[in-house]
Amino acid sequence: MTMTDCASCADERAAGAAFCEACGRSLAAASAPVAEPCPNCGYPGGVGADGYCERCGMLAGRPRDHLESDCGDIAAAVTDRGRRHHRNEDAMWLAVRGTDVDVVVSDGVSASFDPDVASEAAANTAGAHLGVEPDVSKAILAAKDAVAELVNGGDPRRAASNPACTIVVATVRGTEINIGWVGDSRAYWLPAEGPAEQLTEDDSWATHAIAMGTDPEAAMRDPKAHAITAWLGADAGPSMPRTGAFTVIGPGHLILCSDGLWNYLTDPADFGAVVRERLREGGTLIDAARGLIDFANAAGGADNITVALVPVSNIKE
Repeated sequence: MTMTDCASCADERAAGAAFCEACGRSLAAASAPVAEPCPNCGYPGGVGADGYCERCGMLAGRPRDHLESDCGDIAAAVTDRGRRHHRNEDAMWLAVRGTDVDVVVSDGVSASFDPDVASEAAANTAGAHLGVEPDVSKAILAAKDAVAELVNGGDPRRAASNPACTIVVATVRGTEINIGWVGDSRAYWLPAEGPAEQLTEDDSWATHAIAMGTDPEAAMRDPKAHAITAWLGADAGPSMPRTGAFTVIGPGHLILCSDGLWNYLTDPADFGAVVRERLREGGTLIDAARGLIDFANAAGGADNITVALVPVSNIKE
């Protein structure tokens, strides 16, 4: 992992240390998402799963309302509840080993039961699989099995409305990028100059209708436009995840995000312009990711928002 400070208390770590000498927290998962400090007393990372602070006892919000993963200049990711939803049903995974990066974004299907559980299971399972074998297709299939298995445990209502989610997965190995996805969570490539390129194709009603000859503008105006046609869950079809791979020929940024961001920037040119502006203004990757969350919230924050940024270059350092 690349972080140099304890993610809990920001104390400088000793090289190779397993635990922080200041607060005692494990350093092994330092690049895992870190919760916001309690807004009432400032206690870092002390908000329990019930939303109450472990120190002052005040209601501070659920830990998943806003999470960040900061891996310096190698990668950064942020997920946020947004302004309209009562909980964050998005989940993410970001792992850095040297210059290798694995990233996962998953978006719970709100119409299903326990979509937040589904997205977390998908992100954690896919991310853990990539740590063993960097195969995006196999990682998604493992995530699919994990989400489908949720109907066999926990709340019995899951059997009536299967927990479900979308997923997009990427691995970066030098100049080689591999992506895989199911649903409408997206991956983009933003070169140093020029418009962004959408690397994924949504599994949605509109995409299918356009492929069958429907006028694109008419398809996007249809109330069914954003209805997904593929997802992870016990009631999902037998389809395989779609995948893609490419070799970077110039510097740029790989971006993964949920529809809570791209719904406000449906045109890749607009998407690229806003991301590039936040990268320029932010100074650091994590600041740029926060800026994109702020953009989506300012635009309405109608959905949960997740974005991950990974700079990639073909220049040997």
